[in-house]
Amino acid sequence: MPGRRRLHGKKYGKVFLFLLLFFVLLHAAVLLLYPSNAIFRTWQCFYRLQRGKIDLLIVGNSHAYSSFDPAIISEMTGQDSYILATNSQNVVQTYFNVKEALHYQHPDRIILEAFALDENDNWRFGTETPDRDWKKESNMDGMRFGLTKLEAITQQYLRENWSYAAFPILRCHGNWADIETIGSNLSFYIGGIGEYSSFRPSESKMTEETKALYDTAAYNPAPKAISEVNIEYFHKLAQLCRDEDITLSLVMAPMYDGYIRSINYEDWKGKMEELAESEGLFYLDCNVHYEEIGLTSQDFEDLYNGYHHLNQDGADKVTKFVMENLYDD
Repeated sequence: MPGRRRLHGKKYGKVFLFLLLFFVLLHAAVLLLYPSNAIFRTWQCFYRLQRGKIDLLIVGNSHAYSSFDPAIISEMTGQDSYILATNSQNVVQTYFNVKEALHYQHPDRIILEAFALDENDNWRFGTETPDRDWKKESNMDGMRFGLTKLEAITQQYLRENWSYAAFPILRCHGNWADIETIGSNLSFYIGGIGEYSSFRPSESKMTEETKALYDTAAYNPAPKAISEVNIEYFHKLAQLCRDEDITLSLVMAPMYDGYIRSINYEDWKGKMEELAESEGLFYLDCNVHYEEIGLTSQDFEDLYNGYHHLNQDGADKVTKFVMENLYDD
């Protein structure tokens, strides 16, 4: 009997080592072959952070990663921050991102950039693949494989697409001949990951053509929708933060004045205020504080490249204003 147990132990040990080697090689293949994009790299950089390092976590979509400068946050508050924000991210994705992030970090505060509370419900109805979208995939692909990722997949994809969402190798295995992608990924993981920043402001300013579009846009009185699933997961996110003793704040980064005047912003603002009040959250809307921030009619075009993305100069002003209001005590 002892000899048989030893034989079984060796057999199981070999199986375990084989599976371990297989998954290590599979992970390495994904890192090399995955099409390079900022969403995936935001996650890879996050996982390299020292555990417990982050005091302030900022989540949301491109409004978040183009509006808040961690260097200014550190200078003003002495806190380390990270922006775990991805393109077109809605609150469903945000909830699972925060849930994943809490396995590695436990911030004192989380800022949810409020534009994530819009009509984006993660589905493109009327298409052959309503649950698929490269931005959602990139966010999901960047997450480490685990129970949180599996839960996120089951809540955001049709059952027949679970394997498609869970295993990015199924979508990038054909990139062996893409020398540019492989070279870019090698450069990033060998030496570039330390230089990567989760803060990505616009590198340009508003063009005259773009400005003219907003200046001449007709007013649209239609109410701005917030999808029901975003509302549902907003409350889940608030509950998660309460359970973890984390302060959740809701902040709307400023958008271009001409755009705000062309939509029924009062209705949207009222919905945001109501949601924040329902959870007892601090809500700061930068679109009603242009003068205090320093966004005046003379410099709007210098601080934006479109209706919502700030450049470095704009982000400097917004970050300072938001920090002063969040930490005025």
